[in-house]
Amino acid sequence: MLFKKIKAYLKRKDETIPLDMQSSFLSRLSDLLKEGYTFHEAVTMLLPFHVKKSGIVIQKITDIQKNGLSVTEVFKLLGFPSRLLLPINLATIHGQLQETVAVLGVNAAIFERAKKRLNNLLMYPLFLFVVIFLLFTIFRLYFLPNMKSLLGSRDALQAESSLALTNMLLQLPNTFLMTISAIAVLIIIFLFLLNNKNIKTQLDFYRKIPVMKSWYRLILTRVFSRELGGLIESGVSLQKALDALIAQEEHKGLQYIAGQLKEKIVHGETFSDGVLLLDYFTNDFHHFVVHGENSGYLGRELTLYSEFLTERMETKLSRYLSIIQPTLFLILAIFIIGAYLAILLPIYEMINIV
Repeated sequence: MLFKKIKAYLKRKDETIPLDMQSSFLSRLSDLLKEGYTFHEAVTMLLPFHVKKSGIVIQKITDIQKNGLSVTEVFKLLGFPSRLLLPINLATIHGQLQETVAVLGVNAAIFERAKKRLNNLLMYPLFLFVVIFLLFTIFRLYFLPNMKSLLGSRDALQAESSLALTNMLLQLPNTFLMTISAIAVLIIIFLFLLNNKNIKTQLDFYRKIPVMKSWYRLILTRVFSRELGGLIESGVSLQKALDALIAQEEHKGLQYIAGQLKEKIVHGETFSDGVLLLDYFTNDFHHFVVHGENSGYLGRELTLYSEFLTERMETKLSRYLSIIQPTLFLILAIFIIGAYLAILLPIYEMINIV
């Protein structure tokens, strides 16, 4: 099954837009749509600059549109992730495709900048880690056996303890690598099992984990306020907007929450009270909803709040990324100190024996 997925991915790789080019594609597509080009004309113009096998893809897009399928299918064909397909799907309802594509271009650019910054932060520490790992391996293979032979000939009990400590220090990179790998495997297995659970169980789990819950609430609130706000701003009623979120398949969490909110509204609760009772959103989201209901500009309030959350996410992401490199250098410093001790301990032991 996994082999088939890999084979399918490699086959379609030249027919999709690379992740690092999606933001530029969306920005240019938005500009062309704003200038009055039709969606098909704009995509046809841009594809040769973003896709290797553009001729095949253009033909497939033409077939999709001839069969009456939605714009969402075109973006899915081009390899866009589900987090971007959701707003495009809803844009076909509220009719603000150009504005939606422009916003997605900005959001995709933020994601690409964060990814590029993370790669830059990790590159140098990972290179140092590989070098230290190789040095420790050489020490274990050549330095440690020689020290054992020298100290073993002295028949000293303390020599054995120092060599044992030296061996333990030289195993630090291996121990760290094995621990990280084991944790990663356990997390992957756990997430796989969690994804097989119903969406309510998943949401309840994510909002209970100390570090994860703030991020998950932030992302969920941002998506919900952006999509619902866009629908209401376009003139769609609140109930029909919730129906649209329930009908979409790209975001199961949003689908479940919209269903729960609609149920509460049907039973007589106000929208703001329903938001407060569900407890899936950020702490200040309820106040913005109340203000929007009172002012009569709920859609605009929700859209502005989603933009505010985007800025908050970018700030938090930058803060977290700034912590990664110092943490890695701290781990490397521990390895280097361990290497010095591993070399010096047997030497000091030899001096004491002499």
